[in-house]
Amino acid sequence: MNKIVLVFLLFLLLGFDVFSQSGVRYSDFTKRLEHYFDPELISDITNEMGRIDFSVWSWDVGDFSGDDVNDVAFCVRRTGAKDRAMDVYLFADIDGFLTKVGQFRIDYVEIPLEVGVAIRDGAVYITQKFKQFHWKIVSYKFVNGSLIKNSDYTTSRTGRLTHEIENNYVELRNTEKYLITSSGRTEFFVDYLTIPSYHRGRFIYKGITDTAFVNDIAFCPAGAYWWSGDNDFCYSVSSVYDDYFLYMTINVQDDSVVQPYSSILNGEAVEIWIDPTNYINSSDRFAAGRDGNITYKTMPQNDLYKIEIYAGDFVNKDPTMQLIKISGDNISSEKMDNNVITNLTDYGYNIIFKVPFSSLGTTLPVSDTMVEWGMTVRVIDVDNEFRPERKTILQTSLFEEGNPASFGSILFIPSNKWYGEAENIYSDKIIQALEEYGF
Repeated sequence: MNKIVLVFLLFLLLGFDVFSQSGVRYSDFTKRLEHYFDPELISDITNEMGRIDFSVWSWDVGDFSGDDVNDVAFCVRRTGAKDRAMDVYLFADIDGFLTKVGQFRIDYVEIPLEVGVAIRDGAVYITQKFKQFHWKIVSYKFVNGSLIKNSDYTTSRTGRLTHEIENNYVELRNTEKYLITSSGRTEFFVDYLTIPSYHRGRFIYKGITDTAFVNDIAFCPAGAYWWSGDNDFCYSVSSVYDDYFLYMTINVQDDSVVQPYSSILNGEAVEIWIDPTNYINSSDRFAAGRDGNITYKTMPQNDLYKIEIYAGDFVNKDPTMQLIKISGDNISSEKMDNNVITNLTDYGYNIIFKVPFSSLGTTLPVSDTMVEWGMTVRVIDVDNEFRPERKTILQTSLFEEGNPASFGSILFIPSNKWYGEAENIYSDKIIQALEEYGF
């Protein structure tokens, strides 16, 4: 979050100082590029841009394609334009040619400098203003022929509060906070992972992330003293759905998998907490209200569910699974031992299970729009069955039991949508070639 804010401030400082709110002619812009690129590379940009008459209002040079070679991004405004449109161009060095890999049209509100670019930390950031105190910064990376949306950050004001949201579509990590604007004090903060859930059997394209990885000390609420990092214990979690079931796979890397001799309750275990309320988006899940009169949703509005899985010994003792329903002070449970399987792997073990939507008091939640539920996955690592108190827990959010606002999320994605963006710059040529061969 702080990194993106610094990029934003850097853009504002550099932009207003360099261009003095007037932009520069393209010929002056190319002279500045001569400090970074050979004339042949600059001519690649000229040939791509053609004879359009425009001025350049913001630009930056750096690497956003991961090859340690300079790329370039710039914002232009067409001379004589009557609208408020700015065109953003991204050019990457591909095999010694500056090739256009992205183009966006973004409107400004008051002045063209509201739309700007900055290249930092292997990504290109594009800023946009919607109204006073309401800004958005989107970052992209160019990887293996695809322009991938890496993250977006939004900041806005609501009464006495500043509201900040950051979503990372590659790492699937998100933060959201409300701050008291006058003091900068944080009033509400969440940090969590999103688990995308696509329809079972759907092909996931390169550049779209569908698996969340859990290996951050911030998500280790217990046993950090015993945890020595990824080689000791970490895991990934993914999900799919069909008309009747939610399916989940948890792949655990564990250097010492306990196969309990006595009780499987002293072995490896997993908890999944679910708030199956159909939220429109994350902000709807965390808070309600407007004009600064915000109520944070820290108390359950509907029934909560907890799935408990004990992995067994992977040989003779089968895994167990039960679904616990928490409805106020009333707690009930349903055994689902036949819905889970576990396997030892070369690096640890995995757990695959399914739960009927009907057991969660609902039906398939997705139709034409994405639907978000609260969900936190907690994997409990035990390295000695006779010292079960020496356990390490890794989870997908800053979880607090009974507080649905502290849950991570699972996002049900319909067949016509994706979580994130990835556009292959060669797709048109590939399709054309296939058509020529009769496909």
